[in-house]
Amino acid sequence: MFTVEIMINGTMVGHIYGHNEKDLGGDVCEYRYEYYRPEMRKVVNGRVNHLGSNGIEELISLILTDFQKKRRVMMKRATKSS
Repeated sequence: MFTVEIMINGTMVGHIYGHNEKDLGGDVCEYRYEYYRPEMRKVVNGRVNHLGSNGIEELISLILTDFQKKRRVMMKRATKSS
């Protein structure tokens, strides 16, 4: 289990909670995460696969990249419904 707070000038702009969900073999694990952005007032859930020997920094990078993809989809849907 891990958590990451992203802060700018002392203000939280993002929070990640994640944990190892499943061992896929060969040092690769599936991680489940929840990402909260205060201005969105929403928790976004996702899953990423990560090679453990690549370190926590890469895992966080994978999570943020996955979140950005989901965010783009959410923004497109919001634009279409407006």
